[in-house]
Amino acid sequence: MNILNIVSLITILLLGLLLATFIVWLSVAIIFSTRSGMKYRRALAERLDQLRLGEMLAALGIDTDSYLSKERAVDIHKHMERCATCANTEECDTRLDEGAMDAASISYCNNEASLQKIAGEQKI
Repeated sequence: MNILNIVSLITILLLGLLLATFIVWLSVAIIFSTRSGMKYRRALAERLDQLRLGEMLAALGIDTDSYLSKERAVDIHKHMERCATCANTEECDTRLDEGAMDAASISYCNNEASLQKIAGEQKI
């Protein structure tokens, strides 16, 4: 074997080792990111359960897991903030106590437009 063959072989082995290392690190990063995302969504679900918004989703027939996975986190936070600062809590509580409701009848809700859109998308 001449020196060029040895250098080529070492270069190929180093590139293979670098590729294997990259694949391992990429896999670890994907797993970590997936776990972090799941933990974040669980925390959102717990916070959602503390607000009337969680009950409103159920009353409108919107699946909470689907809502948390399909909606952007920024939008979910906006919905939660609007719900937490709502001045119509008495009417909301009365309507939620009645059970299932139609999305068209939530004009008192600060999240009316968003929830109507989400409810419409889930019916399709």
